[in-house]
Amino acid sequence: MDKLQQDPPRRILLVHTHYRLPGGEDAVFAAERALLEARGHQVFVYERSNAEADGSLWQKLLLPLRAVYSRKAYREVRALIRKHQIQLVHVHNTLLVTSPSVFWACFAEGVPAVQTLHNFRLFCPNGVFLRQGKVCEDCPRRSLLCAVHRRCYRGSLAQSAVCAFVYGFHRLLGTYKKVALFTPTEFDRQKLLECNARHRVFDPEKLFVKPNPVSAPLPAGQDAPLPMAARKNQVLYAGRLEELKGLRTVLAAWQLLESDPAAPRLVIAGDGPLDAWARENAGSNVEFAGRLAPDALHAEMARSLAVAAASLCYESFALVPAEAHLLGTPVLASDIGNVGAAVTPGVDGARFAPGDPAALADAVRALAANPEQYDPDAIRAGALARYGGPPDADYARLMEGYRQVLEANRR
Repeated sequence: MDKLQQDPPRRILLVHTHYRLPGGEDAVFAAERALLEARGHQVFVYERSNAEADGSLWQKLLLPLRAVYSRKAYREVRALIRKHQIQLVHVHNTLLVTSPSVFWACFAEGVPAVQTLHNFRLFCPNGVFLRQGKVCEDCPRRSLLCAVHRRCYRGSLAQSAVCAFVYGFHRLLGTYKKVALFTPTEFDRQKLLECNARHRVFDPEKLFVKPNPVSAPLPAGQDAPLPMAARKNQVLYAGRLEELKGLRTVLAAWQLLESDPAAPRLVIAGDGPLDAWARENAGSNVEFAGRLAPDALHAEMARSLAVAAASLCYESFALVPAEAHLLGTPVLASDIGNVGAAVTPGVDGARFAPGDPAALADAVRALAANPEQYDPDAIRAGALARYGGPPDADYARLMEGYRQVLEANRR
């Protein structure tokens, strides 16, 4: 056993539940799976999808119970651990159809388990500490019942109650006190520790920072970022078209800029629940590119003057700013959480007050007046130092995280 804990685990089980719509969690899960497989690890996967709940009426009625504790997931994960002699289980998402029962399968087989926390759902049922467009931390300060009363999960009383009960029940069981946790940034770590001081949900000694993999190679034929003078007079918004990403703030800012002939155009790349609203309310200085494949999105980032990241919430990991910086593109970021922390004003972008269209418009005008204040080569170099750049660095960080998990499990 000592040798196993000193050496990197070779047989790894990845567990992930896909939401109905694809998102960043799926991308991280896929990237880390590919990273492990490329380096010779035996990777086994237990995948589920919340689309399974769209079946019969009986399945829908049973979903709340299965979300709390799925005997099916427990049996199947335990069988996989035994069959393949799994050395470590890495969980990404268990909500709803998988449930935290998978951790109890690990406990039963004596196998270390780690979960990557892609959000703050351990303390906030909607996962993002956001209510009515503003930061809300009532659940960690008071009780998970706040989210039920306010219907914070998808605006549904029933779904909010189920989500709150899942995490409330596993607090009582002490599930997460036995699990190691990865969080992608130091901001997230500090916020989780702050919440945990009020309601002890996990063991602080088992909370580790392990950044998510970030891949944004320069477009084909480029060995350096485009200089600012060679870029299009445009700012890119990249992400889901939804409230928490600050899309309304961005469109309102460009309405203020519409009469300014020197202001860059806004290019919106993405889709989501506010798609129709956005198209109805966009001015003539806004273009919709739809949801782009990664290569096309990165090419658009690489030829833009800046990327607008207007999130209203903390975000768990500021992926878009990280990708933009790796391409040498400055970021206009709302000054909140990980998005704001990703930007050094005057070096790789600017910050503005979250939810303030006038402040964002001012930042755009300052950019348009002097884009040469930013050095794309320096921005890229800083991002490579911060995010590690090549896959080898991502792999080294993942292995270091696993080493910490195995050591914590031995204590």
